[in-house]
Amino acid sequence: MGSLKKLLGFGATVAGTVAAVKVAEKVKENNPDGVQDVNGDGKVDYKDYAIEAKKAAKEAYAEFREKAPGVMAEAKEKGEQLYEDAKKTVQDTFGDRN
Repeated sequence: MGSLKKLLGFGATVAGTVAAVKVAEKVKENNPDGVQDVNGDGKVDYKDYAIEAKKAAKEAYAEFREKAPGVMAEAKEKGEQLYEDAKKTVQDTFGDRN
């Protein structure tokens, strides 16, 4: 169980990192000249970056939701093909034990 827990933890870390990079890319894409005074307080500060990051995260999530069904269908198809290939390899190697 320990190895599985480490593997899942590693997967979550990678997923979080990928999400953070995607949000950062979106912020840069939405603000090619840098973040401006978004909240109208007369200065560019962390609040402006937070607003832009929130907007970018919503956009990235929307893109993910749009692409997820196709990606999942493709993964399922590839998983089924891998299973069939492995099953055939085992049967070819050890014979059919039925």
